[in-house]
Amino acid sequence: MKILFLGTGEAFSERANTSILIDERVLLDCGLTTLQQLMRIKFKLKRIEVIFISHLHADHYFSLPSFLVTCYEESRKNTLNIIGPIEIEEYIRNLLYLAYRKNFDDLNFKINIKNVRNSYRFEDYRFSFAPMEHSVPCLAVSIKRDGRVTYTGDGIPTKEVIKIAKNSDLLIAEAYKENIEGHSSIMKSVKFAKESNSKRLALVHISRKEIIDKGIKEAKNIFPNIFIPNDLDFIEI
Repeated sequence: MKILFLGTGEAFSERANTSILIDERVLLDCGLTTLQQLMRIKFKLKRIEVIFISHLHADHYFSLPSFLVTCYEESRKNTLNIIGPIEIEEYIRNLLYLAYRKNFDDLNFKINIKNVRNSYRFEDYRFSFAPMEHSVPCLAVSIKRDGRVTYTGDGIPTKEVIKIAKNSDLLIAEAYKENIEGHSSIMKSVKFAKESNSKRLALVHISRKEIIDKGIKEAKNIFPNIFIPNDLDFIEI
């Protein structure tokens, strides 16, 4: 599996909002800066076939209206599948209308929106979901194809998330700041990686105010295989 970190930042940092592209086909979250990052690398949007939205905060889904309209302008014809929380269709329709006074029928390509349950399948990609502890309903996703990648969205991992993340080749975890309600931290994330028996841990969505070097040094005593990706970093598992 090929993983491109389009963005790795929190909502208000100098980094782009956290967004992950897998195999150039599956997009995990689509925050305020995601479309600009895709344009920066001259990526053809029609290649994205599935978008997963972890939760309905702006830094995780506010690029969707511009993404959809740009797909229309680029004459997209293939179906786009969007999966996410229970209210996702209502939110996307409202946001698209507020942003551009458009509805789905104006776009000339099919959009399938599915509310997340326990699992989802797209061709040979198998998705599993579990709730995070966050200020709004938030879902982690674990994707299995040639390997397993787990992405947490925002929040503190629950027992259900640890279960779906078991033996991940790559765990991508929010590590905002210690002692912030509804958010994880560097130390919480490394304990999660160890408990889930993940092979590698990528820390994203770290607070712009966090002292990272000290936290990483302590964290590596618990789980040594940690890295902090930069925007547009690429890895393969």
